[in-house]
Amino acid sequence: MGARCLTAHGSRILKSGNAMNQRYPQVGALSILLVLAGVVHSAEPIDIGSRRELFVDGYLIDKLEAARLTLHHPQPREVAIRFDQPWEGNTSGYPTVMRDGEMFKMIYGGHRMVWDTGKLQMSHSPVVCYAESRDGITWTKPHLREFPLLGQMAKQVSDPLANNIVWPGSPYSGTFVPFLDTRPGCPASEKFKAVGGNSKTGLHLFTSPDAIQWTKSEEAIFKQGALDSMNVVFFEPRDRQYVLYFRTVVEGMRSISMATSPDLVNWSEPVALEYPGSPRQQMYTNGIQPYYRAPHLRFGFPTRYTARQMTRKLRALEPVKLRAELTAAYARVGSDLTDGLFMSSRDGIRFHRWDEAFLRPGPEASAGRSNWMYGDNYQSYGLFETASETSDAPNEISMLFSEGYWRDGESRLRRYTIRLDGFVSVQTPFSGGEVVTKPLVFSGNELHINFSTSAAGSVRVEIQDVNGEAIPGYALDDCIELIGDSVEHIVLWKAGSDVGSLVGKPIQLRFVMKDADVYSFRFTGR
Repeated sequence: MGARCLTAHGSRILKSGNAMNQRYPQVGALSILLVLAGVVHSAEPIDIGSRRELFVDGYLIDKLEAARLTLHHPQPREVAIRFDQPWEGNTSGYPTVMRDGEMFKMIYGGHRMVWDTGKLQMSHSPVVCYAESRDGITWTKPHLREFPLLGQMAKQVSDPLANNIVWPGSPYSGTFVPFLDTRPGCPASEKFKAVGGNSKTGLHLFTSPDAIQWTKSEEAIFKQGALDSMNVVFFEPRDRQYVLYFRTVVEGMRSISMATSPDLVNWSEPVALEYPGSPRQQMYTNGIQPYYRAPHLRFGFPTRYTARQMTRKLRALEPVKLRAELTAAYARVGSDLTDGLFMSSRDGIRFHRWDEAFLRPGPEASAGRSNWMYGDNYQSYGLFETASETSDAPNEISMLFSEGYWRDGESRLRRYTIRLDGFVSVQTPFSGGEVVTKPLVFSGNELHINFSTSAAGSVRVEIQDVNGEAIPGYALDDCIELIGDSVEHIVLWKAGSDVGSLVGKPIQLRFVMKDADVYSFRFTGR
């Protein structure tokens, strides 16, 4: 697209995009691309219907003034699970959480490494394990009596069948990633599916009626890529196809590609993901999924792998003794580090990836509590909604992160929470600022927003026509000032909340804010 494509309106957008890039470089590059894309289609407003829209990227933004997109971070809660059983161990993890009716179901890998001989090796054959919860907070490991413990593990227990193993043995445990199949007509016996394998075996398909009893396909269903991590699959109802995101290597860098299939047999040619405006970084897991509150958006929670040279500071970072032992056994395990990222996409290929960490390793702490090891800070696959610790407060989104990796007796999963839609917000300082959307078309009778202010802050909303003029009755001065903290608040003007007369007409939303965050909005009926 050349300069000849820019109208006066487009020039104004480009200037605002450049200003945003200067204020907040992480957002600016992608926002400018999206803004310029919007210039070409300026005659066609974005039809959002009544779907929930989040400010996770610049797609809907026409102008930011004294405002920026801000990445938020999950808050630590209690330890959800400790890997303290003989068939688990210090490198257990890769959890997936699914909600099945009133039950939360978790699948994870049981795995332990040893290095007492000076060489890093497995202490026992990896296994796939199951846990469950009624509330997503307190988890239990039921004795399923499906597979008996063997060898040295059997000698450590009184009943070899008293375990929570749902699949024994490698090569599937570390990459066994399940999903709840939402395809219409899916047989009840295949309600749960999983993919597992590696580059040698390919990915095999597993099916189950209950996430406990699994059947494996005879032949691999996919054979491309490195596949040595969490390769995820889900059914996309809009396109009536399955989507696979899998680990691969691009120009020597750990990366992610995508392929699609109508039947989990025939796959499209894989496409490598793109991250406009973001530098090359290595990603281990991808955690990509449709956001359950706005399924037209795909969120990803990749584990970032950072290769580092051993330094004096790193050598002194807890756990010091363990780091030295692992460095001697396998150098990169002692020096390299992992943390969590957040990214979002509207087409499933181009992702707005935040290069700042979604989850940092955290404070330097004692050997047992430090999360500064390669293997720490891996996020579970699957967001799940849980009750807030504060009575009568809205539900929160929960996720699990790995801690204590490599440490016998300390390896665990901790639950973290974030507010509904709370990943990114448009944020303004005390001095005030505003955001104006691109032209939109909607359906519904009321405007609901997810917002938060300080005691001295505020949010007001103006509805404009496509020329930027306030529509009578919906001007800024007509809006009843919003203060507080709500995930679903109805915007009121002097005449009330009804916006039904504007349905089908191109409009723009102008949010004028002071010491405030706006996370999402949607138009909906009463």
